[in-house]
Amino acid sequence: MKRITAIILPIIIIVTSCMNNSNSNIILWTDKPEIAAYVEEFNSTQDKFRLEIVYKKNPGEELRASESQPDFIISDFLSSPGIMELFAPLDDLLNEERLNRNIFYSDFLNMGKKEETLLLLPVSFNLPAVMFNTELESVTIPPFFLNPLEMETAAKEFNENSNSGFQVMGFSPRWEKEVLYLNSVLEKADFKALSTGVLSWNNDNVMKSLEDLNRWSEDINDSFESQEEFTTKFLYDPGYKLIAEKRILFYYSDLVGFFSIPPEKRKNLDFRWFALENKIPVLEDVVFSGIPLGAKNSEGAVEFIYWLFSPDTQKKLLKSSQIKRLDTFGFANGFSSLPSVNKNDLPIMYPKLAGSIPPESSLVFPDSLPFYWREIKKDVIIPWFYNRTQKIPQNISLQEAIEEWLKQRPQ
Repeated sequence: MKRITAIILPIIIIVTSCMNNSNSNIILWTDKPEIAAYVEEFNSTQDKFRLEIVYKKNPGEELRASESQPDFIISDFLSSPGIMELFAPLDDLLNEERLNRNIFYSDFLNMGKKEETLLLLPVSFNLPAVMFNTELESVTIPPFFLNPLEMETAAKEFNENSNSGFQVMGFSPRWEKEVLYLNSVLEKADFKALSTGVLSWNNDNVMKSLEDLNRWSEDINDSFESQEEFTTKFLYDPGYKLIAEKRILFYYSDLVGFFSIPPEKRKNLDFRWFALENKIPVLEDVVFSGIPLGAKNSEGAVEFIYWLFSPDTQKKLLKSSQIKRLDTFGFANGFSSLPSVNKNDLPIMYPKLAGSIPPESSLVFPDSLPFYWREIKKDVIIPWFYNRTQKIPQNISLQEAIEEWLKQRPQ
């Protein structure tokens, strides 16, 4: 994740008569730097409210610990148990003419519900992808979706082994550690937070995923040793460069990462959605927004919601970001929570997306995860997968690794 510094915007206080608040300022907490451009745009479109952005490293956790409350939050992992309950109901907003629930991805919108009450509105999401060289003619790449078995077939066809070892190699799941975790998601590992906040998963499917990952080293890349020898010898360059040089066939990248590659360096690159049975797992760091229960200017926050979730507004923000050449992708650095924006507007800004916008039926949105998910995934889960796909793995279960980490984590 990029290092983010605090964003300071000029604050103009205008005394107006508001319904429950004489202060026209709206305080927004976020850890997403791209939101600053939206704040600036909102402030320039009307003169009743002034939106002030305050950077917080982890807005959801800070909301749990802080006595002071913002008026609005935009961040990921807000749907975690223990955080979601700190937001005010939003159902009435979706009954207004200015905002209709039908404009959202329905499953994404449902993620913001606790029981039958809507507490959060979805903002954006990211998807996993596999990139490759469009100039290759010797290997057949299926259209649109790419599952692990199809990757195995193409990679084995692409491999070239000799007495001096592999000089080209199709793919190894160990090149990007995120793939090790994502493969388990495709295998329905079902990582999620229980209502108590405790992390749960399907251990049988986790172990099945491990078997498939280890089989790749032996069956597709001949042996773990030959796979690691190639990795050590060649994988010091970026994946997109190795693809361009036809040294490797595939490399993993999420959608945002793919479009962060300079245009001249991805000219001959394309991607397929990393999927199984035509189902794409939406990455778990989905972005939500909500009004905390302690908000002092809920009227202003509601006005910002109406403005932000208008398809016309999002279209203007996409154009503005492109004109200003901001270093972000799409809406709020991902696909918008509004299907119409993704279908109608994003392909105009990003021609490589033309014909590649996934249908809603192919998206599998994640379950709620613990508020500490980002830490435990980075420090425990991904290292555990990487360790267990070594030639001689440590004999420790995922349960044991997680329990040990939780004992050492400050409460």
